[in-house]
Amino acid sequence: EGVDADDATALDLFRRAANLGDAGAHEELGFAHSTGWGGAKEDTSLAILHQYFAAMGGDQRAQMAMGYRHLHGVGTPRSCAAAALYYEAPAAKVVEIVRDPRLKGSHLGAVEKVRLTADMEGVDGARRERDVVQYYQYSADMGNADAATAIGQILSVGAKGLRRDRARAYRYFTQAAAQGDADAMAQLGHMFANGLGVKANNQTAIGLFRASAEKGNAGAQFGLGYMHLAGFGVERNHKKAMNYFTKAAEQGSAEAQFHLGSMHARGVGVKRDFTKAFYNFNLAAHQGHAVAVYNLAMMQLAGVGLPPSCKNAVVLLKGLAERGPWNRRVEAGHRAYKSRSYEKALVNYMKAAETGLEVAQSNAAYVLENARDWWDGDDEQRQRRAIHYHRLAADQGNVRSLLRIGDAYYFGNGVDAGVDRNKSAVVYLQASQKRSAQAMFNLGTMHEHGLGLPKDLHLAKRYYDMVLSADPKAWVPVKLALLKLQAHAWLEERIQAENGLWWAIRLGHAARSPDLMLAGACGVLLAVVVCLRGLVSLFALLDRPARGRA
Repeated sequence: EGVDADDATALDLFRRAANLGDAGAHEELGFAHSTGWGGAKEDTSLAILHQYFAAMGGDQRAQMAMGYRHLHGVGTPRSCAAAALYYEAPAAKVVEIVRDPRLKGSHLGAVEKVRLTADMEGVDGARRERDVVQYYQYSADMGNADAATAIGQILSVGAKGLRRDRARAYRYFTQAAAQGDADAMAQLGHMFANGLGVKANNQTAIGLFRASAEKGNAGAQFGLGYMHLAGFGVERNHKKAMNYFTKAAEQGSAEAQFHLGSMHARGVGVKRDFTKAFYNFNLAAHQGHAVAVYNLAMMQLAGVGLPPSCKNAVVLLKGLAERGPWNRRVEAGHRAYKSRSYEKALVNYMKAAETGLEVAQSNAAYVLENARDWWDGDDEQRQRRAIHYHRLAADQGNVRSLLRIGDAYYFGNGVDAGVDRNKSAVVYLQASQKRSAQAMFNLGTMHEHGLGLPKDLHLAKRYYDMVLSADPKAWVPVKLALLKLQAHAWLEERIQAENGLWWAIRLGHAARSPDLMLAGACGVLLAVVVCLRGLVSLFALLDRPARGRA
């Protein structure tokens, strides 16, 4: 930023910093050697060495990169236990940030992960979001209590393009609370209880919580439960805390569900019960509660309250680590892409891809696929690199990437084997098992024409029919394909009949290429329709003056 890009100088500075033990420099060198970016030697072993030193130095990105490598066996032996150890550190850091009352609600889980697709080109989601926020601000300023509460919540955490401003949030909450809004009262109660933007005052907080709880507000019920649990402003009473938490949890409060889980796990006010603790942590985790997610992972690793499961624990830890602020490279990549700085966007996506973020891997592949106009290197290398990132994304369940890999084998782009429709069919089959309508359609076409699969019109029809079950919106192309398939079958029957020779002589090449014949027939029909519409329009034009004279 602020200087001309110079990869060679950057690498030299990173090497000097790494020699002095800088973890961030090791992480950057790990990326450079993993991808060969900036003229660095592409060497997986050297990349892993730098990422290991960075991870040991506490760099969260490198810890995620090492966890991802061990989870999927990318350049390292596949080991769930090793992956769990690496992912635990950044996941614990996320929990540490969340538990800090000064940072609570800082929109930690909102690292914006925009997926690049051809469908979203030209769509400015950020502008649309700003327009919505401006509308809410206008409504709030005009006295709408619901809008005031909504804007207050956004300002209290800093989101949707607005910086955190607790003083303004307090004013909006006060405005809505004066109109009797229960959510606003509860939000004010939390501000006074934690001293966020105002001087802490437990009595004021309790008064607001009680007024809001009388209206049945779950946030206020949780607040009262916490005050009774900790003995803030009231006498400590675990039974009352449990009662308030239960009421709030039944209304879906993630914080209340988490605290119920904690009370059951520690045996506070109730008999210790890890099964109930797991149940409540699971409810809170499904709503994104970071500490509940971490506790669930630790319980599954240790086998507390249920049989141990390293695989499930790693999935939870990975998802939690990906919520950390160190993953802002994905956002930087999207900003660069929207400003048409495609190479800068690619670098950010590739760096984020090293840490195992599937959306970054998918986006890196997308940018590479569309880099023909600005890519300076070998075009074949560009295509291979795009397929490399598609493979990484596909290994994490990205069906769109599976389709792109199938296409690469079908057309022979970016793969060593060249055109290999047998492998293409295998990949499409994998995608179809994940309910991909496009993969089913492709398999139908391949069976219809015997491309990489045995020619079988019955199987082709079965796959075309399956498309509609997976995506009812594909009705038009499927019906056209089925009509074409019927015509294809009819031609096959005529050619194979006793007078097949007669048909073959008269149809010539078209008999061997039914698609060509059908395309020609459709063209003729379209021409007839256009001519008829033209005649209708002409007659209407000629008839108009006659009607005028009448």
